[in-house]
Amino acid sequence: MKTMQALVFKKIGKIEPETLPVPTLQEPTDVLIKVAACGICGSDIKILEGKHAYKENTVLGHEFCGTVAEIGPAVHSLKVGDRIAIDNNPRCGVCDYCRMGFSSQCEWIKERTIGIFKNGGYAEYAVAPESVCYKLPESMDDITATQVETLGTVMNGMNTVQMQPWDSVLVLGCGPIGYLFTSLAKNIAAEVMVTEIDPFRLNIAKQLDVPALNPNETDLAKEIKERTNGKGVDIVIDAVGTQLGEALKYVTAGGKILAFGMDDSVQVALTPYQVTRRAVKILGTYIGQNTMLPSIKILKSGKINLKPFFTETIKLPQGVEAFAKLGLDLKTMQHVPKKAMKIVLKP
Repeated sequence: MKTMQALVFKKIGKIEPETLPVPTLQEPTDVLIKVAACGICGSDIKILEGKHAYKENTVLGHEFCGTVAEIGPAVHSLKVGDRIAIDNNPRCGVCDYCRMGFSSQCEWIKERTIGIFKNGGYAEYAVAPESVCYKLPESMDDITATQVETLGTVMNGMNTVQMQPWDSVLVLGCGPIGYLFTSLAKNIAAEVMVTEIDPFRLNIAKQLDVPALNPNETDLAKEIKERTNGKGVDIVIDAVGTQLGEALKYVTAGGKILAFGMDDSVQVALTPYQVTRRAVKILGTYIGQNTMLPSIKILKSGKINLKPFFTETIKLPQGVEAFAKLGLDLKTMQHVPKKAMKIVLKP
C-alpha cells in the first residue's frame, strides 16, 4: 500500500502530521491529484478554534493546486499530467438552490466540502470530482494558483455588492480576504480605505497604496466623515466576520454592507430602525459561485500584486508551526501577534 504524509485535524486545538494511505478513486468521475501547494486559510484557523464547521480526523486544506495523477473511467475533460486548481465545494446541480442560481447553499456542501468534511490539500495527494477541477494556464505558478478558489469567493462578494466606479469603499480587516477585496476595489471604486489592527498586516495594507487605518489608533468614524463630506461610505465590506456592528456606523444612507467574513462565535446587536430608516442594504455571500474561471483570468492578468500577499512557503511536515505565525498559539489556544499574511505548504 502506498502511503503519504498529511496534516490531520484531530480535534479543536490539535492538528498533527500523520502517514496515511494514498487515497484511491471511489467514483468514476474522481480525479487523483498530486498536490503541488496548499495555502493555509483563515477558516482553517477558525476550525482549530471551534469557530467554524468541522469534522474530526480530517485532512484540512482547500486552497490547493496540483497535477492530475490518475483519472476515473468517466472523466473526459482532464488527462494525467494536467495542472489544476480546485473549487473545494462540490455541488449537486439538481437541488432547488443549484437550479435557482444559489449553488453556495447546495445541501452537498454540508457534508462534501473538500478540506473540511472530506480530506483536502494538507497532503501529498488528494481526490476530487472532475466537476471541481479547473485547468491552469502554463504561465501561472503553483503558489499563485493556490489562491484561485480564494479569489473566487471574493469575486462572488464583488458580484453581489455590485461596486461602481463612483463608490467609496471601506474594507474592514486586511487579512488575505481583505487584501484581495481591497486590490479589486482599487481597480473599480473612486475611493478605497482599509483597516487593520495587527501591526504586521497593517504594514502590508500600507503597500496597497490606499489609506490604511488602525481603528485602535485613529478615530475611524471621524476619518470617514472627513473623507466623505460627512455622509459615510457607499460600501462597507466586513472581511473579518465580527464587524457588522461597526459597519453600520460607517455606511452612508442607502449604502451597502457586505457581510463576508465568518465567525459563528460572534453575535451583534443592532437597531432594525436604523437599517430601515437609512435604507441600508445588508448582503451576505458564501464561497464562490461560477467564479473560478474569472478568478483564473484575473490572477493570470497580474493586476493583483501578490508579492506582499505571500509571506512564506514551508514544507508540509513543519505545517503545525505555521499557525502561530498566523495568530493562533496551539499550545495555549491564545491569539498572538501575526507574523504572516499567507503561508503556503508544499509537500
